[in-house]
This record gives sequence, structure tokens and C-alpha cells, in this order.
Amino acid sequence: MKLPHLVVGSFIFLLCFAPPKLAGATKWLIENPGFDDPAAWIDEYLPCAREQVVFPETYQALLPLPPKVDVGGFILPRNGAIFLPRESTITLEGNNKARDCDKGKAYLKQPTVHKWFDPKTWRSSKEVQDNKAIPKMERVPCNNESVVIQGRGPVALDLENVPYLRMGQISFSGSLLAKDYLKQLLYNDLGQFLFRNQDGVTVEYYHHDVCGCHRDFNNFAEPICHNIAETCERPHCLKSIIPYGSCCAICGAVIKFQVEYCENKNLHVLTNILEKAIKEQDMQDDLDYYVNYVNSQDYGNYLQAIIADRDGYSEKSIKFLKKLNETIDWRTKLRLDRGRIFAIELSGRYYNPNVSLGSVLLIFLCLILVSVVALVIFAHYNPDNRYLHYVPRWVYDPRLWRSMLQQRNPVFARFDNTRASVITTADVGRTSEFTMGYNAAEGRGGEERKRAFDNPLFGEKPTTSKDAQAEKEQEKLEVLKDVPQLVMESVDMVNSADNGEDEQELTEIRLESSSDEDGDEQQETKE
Repeated sequence: MKLPHLVVGSFIFLLCFAPPKLAGATKWLIENPGFDDPAAWIDEYLPCAREQVVFPETYQALLPLPPKVDVGGFILPRNGAIFLPRESTITLEGNNKARDCDKGKAYLKQPTVHKWFDPKTWRSSKEVQDNKAIPKMERVPCNNESVVIQGRGPVALDLENVPYLRMGQISFSGSLLAKDYLKQLLYNDLGQFLFRNQDGVTVEYYHHDVCGCHRDFNNFAEPICHNIAETCERPHCLKSIIPYGSCCAICGAVIKFQVEYCENKNLHVLTNILEKAIKEQDMQDDLDYYVNYVNSQDYGNYLQAIIADRDGYSEKSIKFLKKLNETIDWRTKLRLDRGRIFAIELSGRYYNPNVSLGSVLLIFLCLILVSVVALVIFAHYNPDNRYLHYVPRWVYDPRLWRSMLQQRNPVFARFDNTRASVITTADVGRTSEFTMGYNAAEGRGGEERKRAFDNPLFGEKPTTSKDAQAEKEQEKLEVLKDVPQLVMESVDMVNSADNGEDEQELTEIRLESSSDEDGDEQQETKE
């Protein structure tokens, strides 16, 4: 096999054989996308037969290759590992012309590193996966469970905060790894790409039944709950409970029995009691339950049963356990000693923690708005309904809303826009003086100010009192100039009538002299 254009550092090829047979509870690793999956490549571009596979500069993972690989070549990282299955075939620069090769290179993505003590890293059977009553701590590999790594995609496991690597057995790509081999693998050159933070980790295999999922679960509470504490949902009950082995508070019911030994008989008896009672109360589709032992050096051994509502908390789990507790003698059924602790924990009534005061006020305002709109529509189509008399009209009459919301523009009085702030009343009897506006002559230092009010209906500029008096006198002079023209027009009108048989009196025009020295003069003209 010839690999052109290789950049080789500390790169390792691994071969593995012999598929095993697994029994009992099993957990599968949720792997990264494989070599043949477009999600593993940048821009989801798979390489063709004449294109090179380009790794990232550093590739801290173990990459399993499919049985048949047909590419143009590999540009390897500085460090990393490739896993070659048995009877694998790699063809370089083949003649496969299934599609055009226009890019020349295809780039692999950096794989995701999975934490061993993270429940999101593992999956179980569908029944176990959908069971809401199973605690989070038991969703990682237990002491006697089988661990399966299928080896289809890049593998990188983080052993952060893992003091003991306990399991029943481990299978990698169809091959069982012995305990001694796994111990060596943790610390050799290949193990540094497959495992991270492996310093100080102890490997233990348990092929027999143990008391609970984890031996002394208190040692695993901190490292496991550290990875899922931020993802815990707020319980929808007033009084939440925390079962043994659970990282998050839940809503439901828990029954605990302190025992001296972890016997399978009591485990099966309690499981059968719950299963039979659920069928009798016809709650197979409403409840999830889980029964297991819990081991702790601080508390001892407990047989614990957790009952949870399947489709959201609806207090059915509480009612179920209350009714069951009234009809059964637990100590007799489980052969418990009188001195042993027996406890039942029930969560409180339902409530929604996401409803705040602001959301309540918003809902209340929305209800008021909907009610008002419905009332307006009702009053529009049935205005004579007798029930409308009990409601103020301004509530359902939009015309009153418009009149209240409409902004009223101020209306000015239509005063005569005088030119002076002081107006003499000669035309009205000369009895008094009428002062309009502010006397501008009383300003500081004798400086005259503008009028305080100007009628906007007239486009005239405000004037002072002296200017107004001068303009008035000028108007009187203009009237005097027009007198001869008015007289001539009157004469023409008389001559245009009959030829003078009847004499007519001309209209008397009384003129006032604008001069105070001349006084009043009267002039009569008769023809």
C-alpha cells in the first residue's frame, strides 16, 4: 500500500479482531459521524477517488476507517491514530469516475470529545431511554454493565473526574478488551488519542451483581452531577424531591426501605407489586417507575422505588402511591425488620414556575382587551339590548373614544387687529380710552417692547403706539385727498339723469380736519 503526500508524525495504525457476545444491561457510546458520513467533513464534501483526505493539524482522536476506502491519498496530522478493521481495503488514486473531482482535497472536521461521566454521551435501550423515573446518575455505565463502542466514527473519551473506570466489560468495534489490556491502553501511545485525562484512573471489572448501579454512589455524585447540573429543569411542583442517585429535583413519589443486604428477591417483589398495582389502577400509559438498590457508606443500603408522571407532572404518581400505601403492608411483604427505616416522599401540588407577575399582568390585560372588543362588536350589532344599560356607554362606544383621544386645537377670538396698543374711541363718543395688550412704554429704560398678543387671523406685523398713531393720521389725509374725486363723481351722476327739470340736493359730506388748530368745519354744496 502506497500513501502519497503523507505528513506523518506520531501516527498509529490499529488492527482488531473477533466479535463478542454481550449479555445483560448495555450502554452504547453516542459516536461522532463516520468516515462515510458527510457530517464528518467540512462543507459536507466527501472525497472522490482522485482527491486527497486532509486531516486537521492536530487530531486527538482514533479514526476508524470503513472496510473499503477509495481516495487519492492522505495528508495526515502531526499526531493521531487510524483504526483499520480486519480485511480492510484502501485504494489510492483509483479510476472511479462516479462523480467529478473538482476540488482536489477534502477536509475532515475536528471530532467531538465525549465525557465518560456525561449522560448525553451514552444511550440505552428504548425502554430505559424513555423511562423518566431513572436517575441521571444511572444513565452512565454502571458497575456491572457492558459498554459498547461500535467504532464507526472518531472516538475520543474524556475521563475527567473519573476515579474508577468500572464496568462489566467493554467492546470496541466488535472486539472485547480485556481488563489488563485496557489498563495498558490507558497509558500507551495509542491510549492518549482514545482517552484524555486518564492519569490516576483505576480499571475495575464486575461480572457479578452489585448493590445498586454504583458502588458507594456518593463518590460519583459530584463528577456526574457536575456535567448535568446546568441542564436540570425546574420542577413543576411546590415541593420537589431528590431521590438517591439523582442530580436534579423531580416531581413524583419515592418509597425507600433500609435493608441489610442487597437481595434480588426483595428487588423482584417490589417490582412486581408496583407493576401489578399500575395495571389494577389502569395507569400503564400515565406512570413510569424504577426499582433498584442504592449503596452508600454514609447511609447504608436502601431499596428505592421511584414513580414519576410520564407526560408532565399531573399528581397521578402521588395519588397512586397514596392509594397503594393504604392497601398493603410493606414490612410483611418485604420481610423488613422493625428497626429498619421506611419512608415515603411525595411532591407537592402542581404549579408552573415560569409564570411570573409580569406574565400574569399581561394575561390579565389581554383578557380585558378581548372582553372590550367582544363588547364593542356586540353593541354594534345589537345596540338596543337591555344588558347594555348596565355598562357605561364610553366602554363600548368608539365614537366617545375618538372624542376623548382627539386633540382639540385652541380657537382664537376674532378681535379687530388694531395697529396700536392704545386706541382712541373718537368714533364711539370719545368718552374713554381702550387699552389693548401691554403698554410697551413701561419697559426698562423706556425701551418699548412688542405687543403681548397678536391675532394670528391677520397677517400683520405688530407695531408700536407711535407708529400706529402716525399711520392713522396718514389714512385721514388720504381720505381728504379723495374728496374732490368723490364730488365730481356725484356731479356726473346727477347730470346723467333727466336733463335738469328737477333739482336734486347733493349729499352732504362732512369732513373733519386733521389739524387741532382749525377745529371742525362744515361745507354744503347745493345745485
